[in-house]
Amino acid sequence: MIYACKSDLSNTKKEKNNLPPNIEIAKNIEVYYSENALKSALLTAPVMMREQDSVNKTTFPNGIKLDMFNPDGTLGSTLTSKYGEMDHLTNQMIAKDSVVVNSTNGQNLRCQDLIWKQNERMLTTYGKVALQTPTEIIYGDTLIADENLKIYRIKKVTGIAQVKK
Repeated sequence: MIYACKSDLSNTKKEKNNLPPNIEIAKNIEVYYSENALKSALLTAPVMMREQDSVNKTTFPNGIKLDMFNPDGTLGSTLTSKYGEMDHLTNQMIAKDSVVVNSTNGQNLRCQDLIWKQNERMLTTYGKVALQTPTEIIYGDTLIADENLKIYRIKKVTGIAQVKK
């Protein structure tokens, strides 16, 4: 078998010269995470960057979408943000800027910074947070929750608003 591709070498050289040195870049990526041979999450992003000198950190400068799955393989929640950073030493994803988590059980979380702890399947934020349930919106600072927002604790609650049906 013979395989071939066609590329305009002048464009390829221009693109290469515009890249920062020692930076690996991938576009339109999908990363599957698993736990005990079961799919636990799917990360998609338009751009992934990694410095060749740092194998411990990957950045997603143009945003992320992280689908988190229940142990039975069904979707539990989806996290989106305008920026993401994965620390491969701690297995923690840091989501920044307009972070939203929507769970399939009707919970909706909004904050500016959030940490997804992959090994623990937990979400943590130390800043202002708004968590909307089917019956109320809870405002506060600092949230610790399971990744599907079924069990959560909000510290420094600053207000609770009832949701009318």
